[in-house]
Amino acid sequence: MRIARHAAAPWLLAAKRLRTDAPLLVAVFAVVALSSFLFAALPRVFNGTADDGLRFAVRQANPYERNVEIDEVGRILVGPEGRPLAGVASTGRRYEQRFAPSVRRVIDGRRNAVETVRFTAVDAPGIPGPPGTTRLLTMRFLSDAGRHLRLVEGRLPRGGAGDIKVPFRGEQRAASVVEIALSTVEAGQLSIAVGERLYLAPDTQDTLVRDVPLSEHRFIAVQITGLVAPRTPADEAWLRDSRLGRAATRDTDTRRYVYGYGLFAGSAYADVARASGLFPLRYEWRYDVDATHFDAGGLDAFQADVRRLDAEFGQSTYGQTVGVGARSGLSAVLARFTRNRDAAQAVLAIAATALFAVALVVLALLTALAAERRSETVGLVRSRGGSIVQVLATEAAEGAYVAAPAGVLGFLAALLVRGRWSSLSAWLVLGLVIATALLLGLAALGPARRPPALRVREGAGVTQFSLRRAAFEGLAVVLCLLGVYLLRRRGVAQERGFDPYLAAVPLLLALGAALLAVRLYPLPMRALVLGAGRRRDLVPALGFQRVARQPGVTAGPLLAILLAVSVAVFASTMAKTLSHAQAGLADLSPLSTGAARGFRLTVAVALAYACVALVLAPILTAAARLRDAAYLRALGLSRRQALGLTAVELGPPLAAAALIGIVVGLAIVVAVQPGLDLAVLAAGKPVGIRLDPLLPLVILLGLGIVLAVALAAVRVAERRTSLGRVLRMGER
Repeated sequence: MRIARHAAAPWLLAAKRLRTDAPLLVAVFAVVALSSFLFAALPRVFNGTADDGLRFAVRQANPYERNVEIDEVGRILVGPEGRPLAGVASTGRRYEQRFAPSVRRVIDGRRNAVETVRFTAVDAPGIPGPPGTTRLLTMRFLSDAGRHLRLVEGRLPRGGAGDIKVPFRGEQRAASVVEIALSTVEAGQLSIAVGERLYLAPDTQDTLVRDVPLSEHRFIAVQITGLVAPRTPADEAWLRDSRLGRAATRDTDTRRYVYGYGLFAGSAYADVARASGLFPLRYEWRYDVDATHFDAGGLDAFQADVRRLDAEFGQSTYGQTVGVGARSGLSAVLARFTRNRDAAQAVLAIAATALFAVALVVLALLTALAAERRSETVGLVRSRGGSIVQVLATEAAEGAYVAAPAGVLGFLAALLVRGRWSSLSAWLVLGLVIATALLLGLAALGPARRPPALRVREGAGVTQFSLRRAAFEGLAVVLCLLGVYLLRRRGVAQERGFDPYLAAVPLLLALGAALLAVRLYPLPMRALVLGAGRRRDLVPALGFQRVARQPGVTAGPLLAILLAVSVAVFASTMAKTLSHAQAGLADLSPLSTGAARGFRLTVAVALAYACVALVLAPILTAAARLRDAAYLRALGLSRRQALGLTAVELGPPLAAAALIGIVVGLAIVVAVQPGLDLAVLAAGKPVGIRLDPLLPLVILLGLGIVLAVALAAVRVAERRTSLGRVLRMGER
């Protein structure tokens, strides 16, 4: 029970303290809720875009690529009267049942086709064919021909044409007659008109004909009953795909060979089977895939199932050998999509990783503000026997009380965004909630570890050299340089997804530059102190002196603004680069266009975080600054001079952070661009870096306006502050 009471004590105390600092907790709640919504929605949006990209890739592929085809060479028995092709249809259904469930799910319809071996037209006595031309004809049945063809002349073929006497000498006295229709183009190429009859002999060059003894070769008579053409211009592609459009030709020195295809009716299947004798028939079952049934969620399993088709049925040889084979170009379609998705995922992961880090830095600023406002309370608890663990646990519990409902609210709001579920959304929100609680607890570590007396004597933000901190900063620089080398050498996109470490390289670059700036910016401030000391005006000298002696006052906002601005410049340059490369390109994948939109969104969000950090900058040091201003006002400093002192303290460091962030953002683009496969997102077009010249001006102008608004709010707060009340707070 005692252990349970000790464990519950921080949670109970934190619950009682929630009302003591409501404005700050509301600010933490708002930042966590909005950040949770953003980072929970991003994976869903990307998944939805990936699904659209996969469907786009399937729709753009030609029918030979996207559809699945099963070929069989042999003989399927003729069905009962009235249903001669029943055996062909049932065989196609049986093959479909052997497909994996993921493949069956995307199939929306089946087409059957029956094809004879190739025959050579033999001129009947007294009826010469076109001079110098050898006509070869293959007869085909297509189950969906009626939906794509219209009759131009004559009538459609039927079954039951009977037999006819053969006008050639030999053992064969009669030949079966098969009615066929030709396309208008093929009829012209074969020099055949409606009503004419051709006598066909098996073509010995056909692989399936070679295996049958010559003694079993038989003539077939075909009657041309009609000419057909595509119903609509859209059916032209179907006509070419069905091989009924234009006949293939081959020319030699002495002859022209024309390879045509004729369409016979399904009711004539028994006639064709009987007329073919011992020759096998070629059967095709085309399974049409519907692009709307695809999603990228189970893509790996689907690709494995597609590859399993070849292993189970054998590789198709287009019906040139006896047996069963499968053919599909889906593997190539999926491979192209995977490359496009991985490229988009890699470049967007860089922006998302950097944004997540900026969000954490802004949350750290809020928690630092909370620790500053509660330093006296923490000191009181410690002076009355409270342990460091109890203090930190209470602060962390309070952070959990605020962040957990904010995270849940943001996560539920993200579920309303169009897209497919991603477990990454839940993990990111959970990470934000845990990070908020930990940051709030760790921010109280400084006040909890310092004795009250030392806290009174110390100057706020005075930076002391720490060997441990220097080691961590050096490690960050080493990791940054190593990451840049690996990124340029290997690229972010990997075989499966992206490398998280390489995706964080731009963030590490910005972080390294920020750490260097925090370390070095007091040096030029000291030079400004020397210059300002020669002026008669006291405000610049006091402001620069405080910044030079206490760089920790603005270190946090400087870090946040530098990171946010560098991310915004990097994302803006990438968006400009992709937009320029994609200009004029038609039929771009949603993933390609979505990557450019994602970078534009990154610019807006990063600048919003920069504005939040800029607003927090004067608030973080408000208590100490009000106390100093009260002392100075007691000595004769005017309100206007006090506001100028605040502007001098905050303006130059934050302006330097914005300028350095712009330079770092451009440097990140140059450093990582060789490791990004941007050409994939521009349909293979070479991609060159394109800068947005207006963005730096917009950033500086916007941040200047936000800083002016923040200083105006500070001026209002100082006017409402009682001078005597501040002076009674005691010395720092």
